Amino acid sequence: MKASELIEELEWAISNANGKDVDVRLAQQPKWAFEYTVDTAVSINTNEEPTEDNEWVVYLSEGSQLGYLNENASRELGW
Repeated sequence: MKASELIEELEWAISNANGKDVDVRLAQQPKWAFEYTVDTAVSINTNEEPTEDNEWVVYLSEGSQLGYLNENASRELGW
């Protein structure tokens, strides 16, 4: 997923929540799906030496496990 795709999804979610802020969670392991909070987001340059062709990646770190994944979320993810 590209950052622009994630931004689009987040804007859509906020719009559906009538402009209210929404939680961002992480879903893992489709067989026994759990949901987690997102603890931190960091952007890093994957190139050792900075150049014009810098490749940036955003990493999201897993926060706290909240429990089993909501069935509606599981269905939307195709799990």
